[in-house]
Amino acid sequence: MDIKRILGGAVFAATASFLPLAANASCGWSDINLQNARAAVVSPDRVHFVKHGDSANHCPSDGKECRAKAYLVRGDMVLTGTREGDFVCIGYVTARGDMLLEWLPAASLDTPPADVQNPSDWTGTWRVFDNEITIAPKGDALAVAGDATWRRGDNVHVGDLQGVVKPEHGQLAFTSTGDGALPYAQGGPDDCRIKMVRRGAYLLVEDNDKCGGLNVTFTGFYKRGVNKKP
Repeated sequence: MDIKRILGGAVFAATASFLPLAANASCGWSDINLQNARAAVVSPDRVHFVKHGDSANHCPSDGKECRAKAYLVRGDMVLTGTREGDFVCIGYVTARGDMLLEWLPAASLDTPPADVQNPSDWTGTWRVFDNEITIAPKGDALAVAGDATWRRGDNVHVGDLQGVVKPEHGQLAFTSTGDGALPYAQGGPDDCRIKMVRRGAYLLVEDNDKCGGLNVTFTGFYKRGVNKKP
């Protein structure tokens, strides 16, 4: 499902470091997380993103001044998070691997069936921005390997994770030790600790910012079938 958009005004809503936006009514990573994220499907033929709030407007609202140029179409799947009146903060990963964090009218979204909402399949190559996570079956468990990159000008910091783990209660949670995995609870404050869940077409990941160099994080939501960054 490809986004149909004029994306110049939409990509600003997400940064490679996954930092939340600063606005009066912002929609950022903290609004879509492992605890509240749900899959939803766009129901109208076309629905435009709604602009974020700042000191110059009262967005999100249904006023024309809050209507963005970029839009999604019927059948596009998103993640939902925090709700602000009639609007909900959503996440979407484009075919290019960009992560968008935007407002949409809540009435424009339908909830998929339980088997789509909480799918049991994990395997594949998942990407967003420069980050990549591969999950493959290994016996009765799953082998997880990932690479994350943070870029700012000529500065490039990287990180990685790996482990063989089993899903428990719909979640993969473990401590990556560099050559394997320990249970999540056995990790210390300076160890790379990871949690993952599946929602619809997405893999949501949350780490403790200890999985690589400065500013490197796996935190975000990933999608299969996304083009690898050059």
